[in-house]
Amino acid sequence: MFEKWRGLRPAPELVALSAQIPATHALFVLMGETKAIAFMDRTVNRLAHSAASASGLVVHLDSTSLLVLFEQAEQAMRAAKAMRAHLDQWCQNLNEHLRLDLDIGLSCGAVLCRPPSYEGQALLRAVSLATGANDGQTLLDEAVVARLPETFVSQLQPATASEPEGVRRAWMVANAQAPGTPRVAAPLWLKLRSPDGRVNLTLAPGRPIRIGRDRRADVVLQSAVISHQHVVIAWRHGYYTIFDTSRNGTWLQTDRTGSITRIVHSVGLLDGCGSLHLGEGPQGSRSPDLLFSVTPPPAGHELTIVQRGSSESFALTRPVA
Repeated sequence: MFEKWRGLRPAPELVALSAQIPATHALFVLMGETKAIAFMDRTVNRLAHSAASASGLVVHLDSTSLLVLFEQAEQAMRAAKAMRAHLDQWCQNLNEHLRLDLDIGLSCGAVLCRPPSYEGQALLRAVSLATGANDGQTLLDEAVVARLPETFVSQLQPATASEPEGVRRAWMVANAQAPGTPRVAAPLWLKLRSPDGRVNLTLAPGRPIRIGRDRRADVVLQSAVISHQHVVIAWRHGYYTIFDTSRNGTWLQTDRTGSITRIVHSVGLLDGCGSLHLGEGPQGSRSPDLLFSVTPPPAGHELTIVQRGSSESFALTRPVA
């Protein structure tokens, strides 16, 4: 199907589907770390087979996510629904109380095919949309909506709060929440600062935080080893989850244990206090790129949403009058 695009020239417009399974403590508590990681690997592989059987071309997968290309928007939508149903059944076979969300982003555009690598803004937009989704949502951009039959379009709702920058408008297909599944978590502060003092931010749950060399990122860091969009931090089910989207990886160190975890195209949880090394691991006296701390809001403060022009920014804190 995709053979005619396997070359060095840009492909016709394809639909990119990014699917992400947010990190969940329930699985690690249920199975233990080693078995949980192995289970996630098997889970993503099963989802990849499901996408391939729906006429998709799987171009990337890791332990928590996969990226698939489709010729038609309708194929991608049907695949998204089938993958979510497959995941629910797969989890139920393991434990009737286990539920993993599948957050999906869909974008359409030209894709440069150089097997085994595939490049293009559509792939980046799809990943950004999947990161902005939560609780098992599917987010689509306008280019995908324009290619859908009316029967699909009638099921869509405008998405505003989760709408990432770089996408003119996002549309949402909400996933029904399982009865009795807890979803509400008390909001926490995320404080980010750099050792040189150039970055000093206090953030709260809102749209995802993009960090990298790109001048449009929320936190801009200049270093040759840092990618344009290096990591994305999002609030997921009571935790700040960090998604590595870089070439060189990210090193996460927590003060609680002192352990260092390398994240490459995968996810980690920001808990307590710690540091982030982007693109290059801690060596000798090298300072971290960012220090973080996750804390409850102090007494007498509340979280508010700040607007930048017409787009929503992150919530900052202010004293309650």
